[in-house]
Amino acid sequence: MAKGIAKFLGGTCSATEVEMKTSRSMVKGFTLLELLMVVIIIAILASIALPQYLRVSERSRASEALTVLAAIRSGEMRYKAFDPAQKYVVATASLDVEIPVSTMWAYTVTGAGAGSNGVATRSAGAYAGKTISLDLDGGASCSSDAVYGLVVGAC
Repeated sequence: MAKGIAKFLGGTCSATEVEMKTSRSMVKGFTLLELLMVVIIIAILASIALPQYLRVSERSRASEALTVLAAIRSGEMRYKAFDPAQKYVVATASLDVEIPVSTMWAYTVTGAGAGSNGVATRSAGAYAGKTISLDLDGGASCSSDAVYGLVVGAC
């Protein structure tokens, strides 16, 4: 058989050379170039997906803040209904809602009269210092940054 292969390869190879050539061609696996291409493709996909993931996770954090601000607004509306002066309370501890302890947001109320807002200020992460506001009278929400998907500006 080795002589038949030697004839096929040009007839000048010895049996040992034929065995070496056929054993090299039988080696299975990926070349370095194929592995490099896979790594490059994965890197491109990751560079597209990572910013989108970060944006979605930040919006979910904003949703958490809006839920707490809505609870604060609800508590403020009940407080104002029972207050003879018809004023909001600035101290959120006086409300009948439980405000969860958050490592990402700090919640405050600005003002006691008309035009008061519940404000969530981002206290950690890449967007530290950014705010989300909820108008206590009308319920309109706004943000200091467009990443949250809300109206940017004052409520």
